[in-house]
Amino acid sequence: MSDFKIRFKLLRKKLKLSQKEMAKELGVPFTMISKYECGKIKPCADTLIRIAITYKVNLNWLLLGIGNMFIDIQDIEDNHFEITDGLISDEVFLILEEISRSPTTKEFILKLIKVKRGDKEALTDIQKMIRGLEMMFE
Repeated sequence: MSDFKIRFKLLRKKLKLSQKEMAKELGVPFTMISKYECGKIKPCADTLIRIAITYKVNLNWLLLGIGNMFIDIQDIEDNHFEITDGLISDEVFLILEEISRSPTTKEFILKLIKVKRGDKEALTDIQKMIRGLEMMFE
C-alpha cells in the first residue's frame, strides 16, 4: 500500500480540494489528510468508506492501483452506461471488466448501492470488507 499516499494526494488534487476542505468534507482533522499524503498513517475503514461514498472513488484504485479513480454508482445502479460514439467509455468498460472478474468487487459495489439507499446493514458489511483489506496490507 506504499503508493496509497500518492493516489490519495492525486485524488484530492483531481477534486480541486485543499487539505482543509477535504478534511471538513470527510469529518476528519486537517492533520489526518496531511498524514495520509505523507504516508505516516493509513485511513481507518470508516474513513475509507466515507471517501468512497463522498467522492465515488473506486477503492480498488485507491488501495491497490487497480482500475479507474472513480466509479459512477448511479450508472451501475441504473444499468445505464455512458456511450460515446457508439462505444462504451473506457471507465465503464474497466468497471464491467473488473466486476466480471471479481465477485468481491461486484458484492462491494452492490453494497455501496444499498448504502446509498440508506441500508445500515450494508454499511456494516462494507466496513468488515475494508477491515479485511486493511489486515491484508498490514
